[in-house]
Amino acid sequence: MPNTTYGQLQFDVQIHFGSKIDKVSQLKLLQQNIEFNTGKLLSFNTLRRFFGFLDYTKPNLNTLNTLSEYLGYYNYSFYNKNNLKYKEWNGWNEIIKIELSNTFDEENIVWLQSQINTDDYHLKIASIFKTFVYRKNYTLLNSFFDTRLFQVEHKDRGKLSLNICLFFRSLDSISMNYLIKLLSPNIVFRETILHWFIDYSYLNKGYYGKFLRNSIPFLNTNSHEALFVDLMINYNYYLSGKSNLKLIAIDKIQDDFFIVLKGRCYAYNLIYYAEQTNTVEYEKTWEAFLKIITQKEQINLLTIEIFPALILLKDFKKTNYLIQKYYEDVLTLVDWSGYHVQAAILLAMTVNSINENKIKDAIVSYNFIEKSKFSPAYADYILLLKLLAKYKLGLANSISESDLKEIESQYVSIVNKTGFKRFTVDFLKNY
Repeated sequence: MPNTTYGQLQFDVQIHFGSKIDKVSQLKLLQQNIEFNTGKLLSFNTLRRFFGFLDYTKPNLNTLNTLSEYLGYYNYSFYNKNNLKYKEWNGWNEIIKIELSNTFDEENIVWLQSQINTDDYHLKIASIFKTFVYRKNYTLLNSFFDTRLFQVEHKDRGKLSLNICLFFRSLDSISMNYLIKLLSPNIVFRETILHWFIDYSYLNKGYYGKFLRNSIPFLNTNSHEALFVDLMINYNYYLSGKSNLKLIAIDKIQDDFFIVLKGRCYAYNLIYYAEQTNTVEYEKTWEAFLKIITQKEQINLLTIEIFPALILLKDFKKTNYLIQKYYEDVLTLVDWSGYHVQAAILLAMTVNSINENKIKDAIVSYNFIEKSKFSPAYADYILLLKLLAKYKLGLANSISESDLKEIESQYVSIVNKTGFKRFTVDFLKNY
């Protein structure tokens, strides 16, 4: 049977040899040619198997290296890298063709599906989307958000959503408002982009909050989408210092809902009942959450919103409980986008150590936090929490008034940018 796994190498050897190899006589000449050029002898049967004259068996590395050397490469690894560069160039050439076209059809979708497992697939998708927007090919966008193009692993879906949402941040208000109206009804866009990059920086003042509000008429009442949007809008009310929070009962959670959404619902309910000063329901919510967490179902994902909520509520008894009982689980990163969870846990540890007058421990925990690793989606939100801890640590270490003022200035700047008025100067100073 023909060898398709190494088809490109077969093809390149025949080009270098100067003839298609479909006869045994040509194989013998090739064997001699390889030995003359490389000083290495490949057996006749090895060549027969490689070119399909015998039943295929996987060639060993020595065979691949010798054939690659025959083509002028140091070994098969060098040949393969060069071949991959060609594939990358050819792939981006196809992307440019799609971008410059005025149509987006089934042929384009099928080809893009073939690219899903390439390392730069998220960049290819973002490039096409960006070009369609810049060229005002708006009619193609709804066709572009085809389910088949977004069936990728969670970590890669995060990259897709990050690239497109960061692009949204750069657009003028007229273009953005048009896209919000156009894309809000598109469920594939909402499910694969809007729900995967929760842009806290633009939740209150910007495109992200507008997308959420515009999507409401298109949601099924009992869906995970409806719960997500309801939670985010009310979470925004809380962060923005508003008091019109509504009860979103945890019995809205269904078993098949994504684990992060489940945790977000519990976190919001803790906030809601704390605002209502309803300690009975607050503790009931906590006990219900503990029943869920004992199932040990992706605890790091379940607590993504729990830790920030507990930090805002200054409930360090509960943060300490989670850290002590599930230390390894909560600090294990799922992927590149989950560092803000780890940062929130380190912040909780920092503040608790300060409260216990363990200043050295607090400094160690605080210094583990790396701002450069924050996901752009959570960066401003987590930075506000970090500045709370930094100010408290500064007071504990009796730093100068000017240094405290600098922390306050950074804090106020982010509050003004995000519109999160919950973070008042008084909250900073008395945290």
